[in-house]
Amino acid sequence: MALEIATVCGGPLSVNTYVVSAPGADVCALIDPGAQEAAVREAVGARRVEAVLLTHAHFDHMMNAQPWLSRGAKLYVHALDEAALFDPALNLSTMIGETLRLPPPDARVSDGGAVTAAGLTFAVLHTPGHTPGSVCYLCDGALFSGDTLFYHSYGRVDLPGGDAEQMRASLARVLALGEATPVYPGHGLRTKIGWERGMRL
Repeated sequence: MALEIATVCGGPLSVNTYVVSAPGADVCALIDPGAQEAAVREAVGARRVEAVLLTHAHFDHMMNAQPWLSRGAKLYVHALDEAALFDPALNLSTMIGETLRLPPPDARVSDGGAVTAAGLTFAVLHTPGHTPGSVCYLCDGALFSGDTLFYHSYGRVDLPGGDAEQMRASLARVLALGEATPVYPGHGLRTKIGWERGMRL
């Protein structure tokens, strides 16, 4: 099955929000809805958003999640980032003068588990380093890497909860995936594992 993936870039830090669905499906999932709602709504079209999957709980990746949650989408986040949903200091929204708070998640993801939504299965890889609860989602061979892996780069480890040693281990784990694996990062250009091999923290 080839996924249908629409990328909407937006928000104050140019986050990539992904609209993911099976071909021809009338439901979809959102990964990191930080881009402006109107632009994401255009990409969603007539489909129903069934789930909001967060790769981590920094404000820029979730600042436009609430409208979708209000329409019935389920919220998924790793337990170690759950507190940041409710705490503007932890989710860093105070850095832009905001006080972002989301409701409790509908489910907490964990390493080796999976989210089944919109007729798809998103395998969960816990990849701490950028935040304690950072995860990547692997669906139909595509990796949604959040702020763990970027094109020729990786996420910051100097923010609260960041950890260079954990990031090093997380990068090694992700880069062990097949070299043809496409990577959809939280910011910047799409890449693939084979292009990032040999990266060092």
